[in-house]
Amino acid sequence: MHQPVREGLEEYLAGRLPSGEFESHLQSCAECSVEVEILREQSRLVRVLRADEAVEPAPGFYARVLNRIEQHVRPSIWALLLEPSLGRRIAMASAVLTVAIGAYIVSTEPFRPARMNPTAIYAIQALPQQDTPAVEAQDRDLVLANLASFQDN
Repeated sequence: MHQPVREGLEEYLAGRLPSGEFESHLQSCAECSVEVEILREQSRLVRVLRADEAVEPAPGFYARVLNRIEQHVRPSIWALLLEPSLGRRIAMASAVLTVAIGAYIVSTEPFRPARMNPTAIYAIQALPQQDTPAVEAQDRDLVLANLASFQDN
């Protein structure tokens, strides 16, 4: 299809284009005139399908459509998890499982007191508290001697 036909095709088919350059091109170009005839026939067929007056839907049509859509919606798995009864059941099962695992761990693990070497026990023992500087210096020397003689077994 050539440029003059492309630009004025819609107006020509609607009957709004004044005759002139468009029709003279159609008379001289067989290819464009065949295409315009095909498009004119299709336009006529489409106009035949057009209703004479505006069609209104029956009263309540939109409400029935919306109700039908709401009825056919599938609930998701997340909607099931949000139900209160299921939520309580899951919370109770989680609490029971936590207690059972805690009881199992406590019953199977033997109690082992912390191992302390004699030097650590000696350092923990309280010495008589005296406020004299000589006693504090003696205590420091004693701790230093204990640390220096410490051997890890």
